[in-house]
Amino acid sequence: MLTSQGRTAYAALAALALVSTCLATNPGFRTAITKKGLDYVRQVGVPLLEEKLSSITIPDISGTSHIKIFGISVGVDYWLTNIHQSGLQIPTASITSGPSGITVTASGISSHITADWKYKQTGWPHTRDSGTCDVSISSVVLSITATVGADSEGHATLSTTGCSFSIGHLKVKFHGGASWLYNLFDDFISGKIKDALQSQVCSAATHYINTAGNAALESLPVVVKLDAVSEINYKLLQAPIFTSTYVETLHKGEFFSVSHPVEASFSPPPLPPLTNTSKMMYVWLTDYIGNTAGLVYQTAGFLKYNITPNMVPPGLPIQLNTSYFQPLIPELYNKYPNMAMMLELLAMKPPVLEIVPKGANFSVYGNVNVYVLDSNQTTHLAFTLGVVLYLDVGVWIHSNGSKEMISANATFLRADIGLVHSNIGKFSVSTLQAAVNILSEKIIVPLLNRYGKVGLPIPTVDGISFINSAVTFGEGYVLVSTDVIYKQSFIEKLRRVT
Repeated sequence: MLTSQGRTAYAALAALALVSTCLATNPGFRTAITKKGLDYVRQVGVPLLEEKLSSITIPDISGTSHIKIFGISVGVDYWLTNIHQSGLQIPTASITSGPSGITVTASGISSHITADWKYKQTGWPHTRDSGTCDVSISSVVLSITATVGADSEGHATLSTTGCSFSIGHLKVKFHGGASWLYNLFDDFISGKIKDALQSQVCSAATHYINTAGNAALESLPVVVKLDAVSEINYKLLQAPIFTSTYVETLHKGEFFSVSHPVEASFSPPPLPPLTNTSKMMYVWLTDYIGNTAGLVYQTAGFLKYNITPNMVPPGLPIQLNTSYFQPLIPELYNKYPNMAMMLELLAMKPPVLEIVPKGANFSVYGNVNVYVLDSNQTTHLAFTLGVVLYLDVGVWIHSNGSKEMISANATFLRADIGLVHSNIGKFSVSTLQAAVNILSEKIIVPLLNRYGKVGLPIPTVDGISFINSAVTFGEGYVLVSTDVIYKQSFIEKLRRVT
């Protein structure tokens, strides 16, 4: 019998196990951005950051200082106004990732500042003067750390967590008036300028990174409505995982009914760790996505279709007329001589997508109700076949103009058939195998491919296109390995961020 302490410990372990199970939910969709991808972000982002820092406004600087002139302490009120920066350059920058997030480091920054100065002696004889000054700045290092989290609805959010600004060299040169006096305490003024610069640069840099970063992440879709029946949920399951070689995101990746959203009773397969980082980005799409799609459409009654005589190409050796079936099913022709036929296709359970390293297979389970149409177009059920279609599936990546898509194309492998019900007496379905194969390959599979060609959107931020993409199959998933390129319109959008 457990003691009170034992029961408490047991409850704590049970709670921990429950939490661990929840956190260990496999994603249906996963991405990874590698060091190569982050470096491309640097190539695009640092010039934009340089533009923003070049336009920062430095506030006026004023105060009181005491300097010694010929050994005598003199109080001076000073002002630096009309401070303007120009020529800011970031020659070297890097972007790295780690447990604390992403760190952008810009080094060797240089800039030039001009300003007006004036002073007034605090005591008698209250002398005053004015002039201009030049400030040369070099060997500056700016380092900003940011992290990406997930809000309660699974949206990605970016926030900066730290900023440091170090000036290696700053030289102030005063011109005009009693510049010799100001030059006596340029170290003091230099410190004030450094403080002002650190505050303004860090404020401007973190503001821009937060604003531009979140503007980009806001375009990353969480729920995509595909049609009146379904939508796909790409929400983040947890905050992104930062390592020294890549940043990984885990997403729901599940189809839901628009009208009656219900969680699937099965789970995504486990995904292997990332081992190859030669591309900028990697995207895993599991067969869980396809199987939840089949569940949603089958539950909604969407997986049904009628094939009428005019839909059968005239060149096919089989047509939907009982005359063509006379040699195959004499019983059908004897009861309904030379009459048109209609096929009603009904999915009896959700189709199954299975992805393995050798490729992808798609199995469709359904019934085919075979009707005869009389002269009044009244339907008469002749018999029902149980059919299982086995298809080989190929996939490819393409763009629809605004989004990256993954599309599929099925190839007929075989069909298993059986007699479920007959109103024309018993007969052997083996004679129908060739006819079922022809109709499946020439009509049903092309119908499925019309939907497969449309494809699914791969969630990315607006303005990104995939290039040099490759698709490979794994145990339960398709892996897209790709480089990316930003569209110029996206770069201009980030340039306009204020």
